[in-house]
Amino acid sequence: MVRAFALFFLTALLFAGVGPVRAHTLGVDRADLIEMGPGQYRLVSKVPRRISPAIVSPILPDKCEFIGNPNGERGSYAVTFNFSCTTSLTATDQVSLPWKREGVLLSAHWQGQKPVTRLAKREGATITLHLDEWLAGSGSSLRAAKRYTVLGVEHILAGLDHLLFVFALLFIVNRRWLLVKTITAFTIAHSITLGLATFGYVSLPSAPVEATIALSIVFLASEIISHMRGGSSLTYRAPWMVAFVFGLLHGLGFAGALSEIGLPPQEVPIALLFFNIGVEIGQLIFVAAILAIGWFLQKLPIPNHLRTGAQYLLIYALGTMSAYWLVERTLNIFA
Repeated sequence: MVRAFALFFLTALLFAGVGPVRAHTLGVDRADLIEMGPGQYRLVSKVPRRISPAIVSPILPDKCEFIGNPNGERGSYAVTFNFSCTTSLTATDQVSLPWKREGVLLSAHWQGQKPVTRLAKREGATITLHLDEWLAGSGSSLRAAKRYTVLGVEHILAGLDHLLFVFALLFIVNRRWLLVKTITAFTIAHSITLGLATFGYVSLPSAPVEATIALSIVFLASEIISHMRGGSSLTYRAPWMVAFVFGLLHGLGFAGALSEIGLPPQEVPIALLFFNIGVEIGQLIFVAAILAIGWFLQKLPIPNHLRTGAQYLLIYALGTMSAYWLVERTLNIFA
């Protein structure tokens, strides 16, 4: 009796396995998003027939509609969806897959580009494909210019180490023309290495680059303290030279950030130009804000000894923070 019940139970499990797919099944499948022509696409989920009930209709952008059956064409080892869009899919678009799977390893085949493969994991009820992660284009030169300008501004304003380096330079330079010369030298330097790294002529691991950027701030902090104590150095005589040398390293840091964003091959020149413009806009916003704050503080009736003490405290805090980054990032090199 017990054996008969066990046999019945196992048989029921086997039949359940080939029946309708449950609400949520484990597994990650391969899929291809293929650009067949301007505004014409094919999404292929490579699953065996027993899994195909889990592959339901994708949720397309509003500008797109299915060609043929929205439930897809179902073969022995694939489910295929064809759709068209009034304009090409771009980096701002997303496709939601309410597939009852853990994730999808998707390869995007954009015309004129090498395939780009990424893993998209299930979040809640859907697997969302943010097409910028698959290096979709911007749609037009104007959109690309706007996109990478905004990304450049966001990167520099969120990059505390780059901003602190600029802040230290402002602490050193106290003449208007010398300030212009120094900031220009920093801009030219990081533009050079940003371009060389983006086009593949220079390549360095990110860990030592980030550690050296921290070192550049430590160096400037120590130079400022030395000068406040009566010392003299090349940094104060020719700050533009120091800005240029360390700017080369900061440019490699910018290049690392740009590569993480991802660049469609056809947009590399325009992305490089306008990302750099965005960095400069963000840098100028920061410089203007610091100069405005400095002008305001100069107008306050603060005793000289308190003003000097506050400057020492500020620079020591700057040096301590950057020294911590230096140790942390140096350890990351050997991790």
